[in-house]
Amino acid sequence: MKRPKILVADDDCHIRSALKTRLDAWGYRIVEAHDGLGVIALASRENVAAMILDHEMPNGNGRTVVNMIRKECDAPIIFLSGHDRESFGRITFALPDIYYMRKPLDAAHLQNLLFDLLGTIEIERACA
Repeated sequence: MKRPKILVADDDCHIRSALKTRLDAWGYRIVEAHDGLGVIALASRENVAAMILDHEMPNGNGRTVVNMIRKECDAPIIFLSGHDRESFGRITFALPDIYYMRKPLDAAHLQNLLFDLLGTIEIERACA
């Protein structure tokens, strides 16, 4: 079985690197973006099983990006944010398969969430 591919997007290269290291150790393949435009481009090109997105990125915040990529991609999206859930939840969480984790990241929670999500979806269902 192919290792599931996860799109990681954050404008902070240290956070992307830390996520990449953990996700690789957990058995996932990773593609990276540093801004909203990169997420949009990769979501349309890569077959990702899930996405981990920073909420505040250059060239497209989380709300803008998710509304655009949901037209082509139904992979689960996990938002990482320093903001509280309520500050953007009413708009974003109206869409399907959207999850939230507050920074600093709880790695065990992320690992469990990814296991739950990717254990219940078919990889073909995600972005193509």
